[in-house]
Order: sequence, then C-alpha cells, then structure tokens
Amino acid sequence: MVYTNQNIKAPTIMIVDEEKNNLGSFPRRRALEMAEERWLDLVQMHYDPIKQVCTAIITDYGKYMYQKQKDQKEKKKTQKQRSLKELKVSYAIWENDLKMKVRKWREFLEWWDNVKFLLRLRWRERIYADKAIVKLKGIVTELEDISKTQFPHPKKEAQWYSIVLFSKS
Repeated sequence: MVYTNQNIKAPTIMIVDEEKNNLGSFPRRRALEMAEERWLDLVQMHYDPIKQVCTAIITDYGKYMYQKQKDQKEKKKTQKQRSLKELKVSYAIWENDLKMKVRKWREFLEWWDNVKFLLRLRWRERIYADKAIVKLKGIVTELEDISKTQFPHPKKEAQWYSIVLFSKS
C-alpha cells in the first residue's frame, strides 16, 4: 500500500526530489506545505518505526504510479515462465518404455520445465509400494545431473506416489 500526502503519519519526513536529490528532513506539516507549493504529491517510500522517520519522494502521484506499473510490466516480460509438466506412469511399465519416458523427461528438464512424476499403484500393486519408491528414486538418480528435487523421498497421494524435479539451469 502506498501512502500519500495526508495519509503519511510520520512526525518527521525526509524528502527526496524526482532527481533523487536529498532535500533534508522536515516536520510533517512543513513537508506537506513544500509539496503543495510545488503542486506535487508526497509519496512514502520507506518508514522507520524505531526513529519514526519516513522517507518520501516529492513527485506527481499519477506519473509515479504509471512509471511503477510500466517497470513491473517490463520485469514480468523478462522473467522466464516455468511450467510444471505432469507425467503419469503405471507401476507395471516395462523397462524399455520407462527408459523412453525418462529420455522425454530429460528433454523437458533441459527446456527449463519442471517435471512431476506420478507412479500409480492399482489394487494388489499396493503391496509393492517399497519397490515403487525404489523405481522413482532410480529415475531421480538417473536425472540428477540436470535436475534437483525438493524432497529426497517420493510423496504418497491416495494411490499415487509422486516426486517433483526442478531444472538446475
């Protein structure tokens, strides 16, 4: 939340102008008068509750908010979006099929995507839960050169065991 003009409650306000020059510290009333004389607004940047001093910039509030939103949009454009790919396999998957899937998962991890592995145990397969965990850990060790995991052990969800791998790069 941005406090402006009368909403700033600090008794002492250190004023900075638009060119980032420090104008000094003033009592609240004098700082508000200075902003009013210039037909500009005081916008609170930082408040120190111990010293009860506020740092405020003297500027046009509308122009300030427009520039702030513009900067946030620019930052958002430059951020790389990471998606989470969810890959489901059965416990009874054959070894060759599993190797083919691991190759595909490696591609996803190289392209900055995060991968969530889901291994399903049906009916009587549930007695092999320990073997399912070993199978998932084997996949994790096979991909550990390009990925990392948050938790060392797979998570139990209803009839699924899952683990999430994050791309290292």
